[in-house]
Order: sequence, then C-alpha cells, then structure tokens
Amino acid sequence: MVLDANLSAGSRVLPRRDMSMAASRKVTYLILFLGLLGGALAVIATRLLTEPRPAIVTRMARKPVWPSRLDGAPEEVREFLGRVLAKIPDSHPPVTGYQFSHWEWADKPTHEAMGLKAIPGADPQEVIARVMDVNRYPAHIAHVEACRSQQDSTPKPPEEVHFFQVIRIPAVAKVQHELVLADAGTVQGYRVAYWYLLKDKTQSLDPKVAARSDFNMGAWLVAPGVVGYALSSWPRRDDVNTLQWVSLTSGANALAKKAIEGNIDGMAAWARKPPDSSP
Repeated sequence: MVLDANLSAGSRVLPRRDMSMAASRKVTYLILFLGLLGGALAVIATRLLTEPRPAIVTRMARKPVWPSRLDGAPEEVREFLGRVLAKIPDSHPPVTGYQFSHWEWADKPTHEAMGLKAIPGADPQEVIARVMDVNRYPAHIAHVEACRSQQDSTPKPPEEVHFFQVIRIPAVAKVQHELVLADAGTVQGYRVAYWYLLKDKTQSLDPKVAARSDFNMGAWLVAPGVVGYALSSWPRRDDVNTLQWVSLTSGANALAKKAIEGNIDGMAAWARKPPDSSP
C-alpha cells in the first residue's frame, strides 16, 4: 500500500513537471519567433528608409507666353514685354478702375510705365484695329500732330506697319520718329500690339522740324473690358535744351500716370465709334 501510494503520488508529480517543461519550451519558441520577426521587420524598415522613394511627378498646364507672331520681335521688345506682363494682376476680374505702375530699368533716363484701365464694353479686336490704323491718329488721338504709314518692303501688313509720327507735348516740344507697330496676337489673355523705334531712319529726320526720339518702345494691351498702355521713351539729348530735357525725362515720369490714362481713354473712345472712311 505504501509503494502503491508512492507510485500514485509520483504519477501525479510527473505530469506537472512535463507540463512545466512543455510550457517552458513554448515560451522559448515564442521568444525566438518574436526575435526573428523583430529582426526581419528591422531589416525591412532599414531597406525602406535607405532605398530612395519613387519621385512624385506633377504636371502643370502652362499657358503659352510668346505666340508665334511675337517670336520675330527684337529681343529688347520681348524683354520689355516680359517686364510689362509681369505687372498685370492675376485676379478676376483682372482690373478694376485705373491701375498704374512704373519702375526704373538699367540706366535709362525715364521710367518704364504701364497703365491698365477697366473700360466696360471694350472689345480687343476693335481696339487693336484702331491701334493699327495709324493714318487716322491725328483726327482721333490727342497730341498726335502727324502720323502716316510709310511704303517699304520691311513690314508685313496687316500684322506690321512702318510709320512716321510727330507728337506735340504742349508748352514743351515736338518729338518725331519712325516706328514699327506690330500686332502680336494674344499673349496671356491680352491682345497685344507693340512698337519700337527705327533708329537709323529716325536719325535721318530733320531736327529743325522737331526733336528726334533717341528711344521709343511701348505696347497696347487689350482684354475684354480692359485697355492697357505701356511706354518707355526719351528724346535725343542734343536735340533739346536743358529745360526740355528735364521736362521730357523727369517731368515725363511725374506726368506719366495722367498721360497714359489720357491715351487709354482716347483710344477706347475711338474704338467705340463706328468705322469711317475719313483720313
């Protein structure tokens, strides 16, 4: 009975020991498994951190800045228009009231200046058509004393016109020049017509008639309901006296805001009139 009791007691102890050992083995396997899993995750994370991520490419639609008809413009004209177009506000509506800006550029004796004015009903096609009609300027645009197109083979009508012009600045002087005016089509939503000086032809003009321009460049910019005008100009220094020089440089800077608005109003008013056959 004692032996049986001992055996019986032993039979109850041995399963507990086996269960403890089995549990211990399970814990050991679990620790090993978690260790291996942690190592694998660490390797994967390291690769993810060290390997370069694929670049995210975004595509943006860009509006053409220079249409084909502007490609043939002189480089100085394209640079000037670049500065002018940078001043146009990016808003809707783009312009309210009258907005004027001017800025120094390089060592020029006058500022470059631009005005934009909201003109209800202004139609880009109609305004640019009047801008290109240089022979009728004297009858419709203030201070234009003479303006006539020249017959030569260089310009390419109707997109370009070469013309002679005399401007009268009240109580100061008259200024004359020969220019090329070109219709550049649509640029950044604006119909644009630009002009630049034909320096050699202007130099050959008689200074006794009027002072000759030494530099003259500008542009008309027209969007539906908006008319703009930009300009950079000054006369030959040896064609004017000191008072005239100051009036046409420093004085021009001071008066540019009002003068540009007057030009815009004059061209817009002319564009509203029905076409006529008068010279």
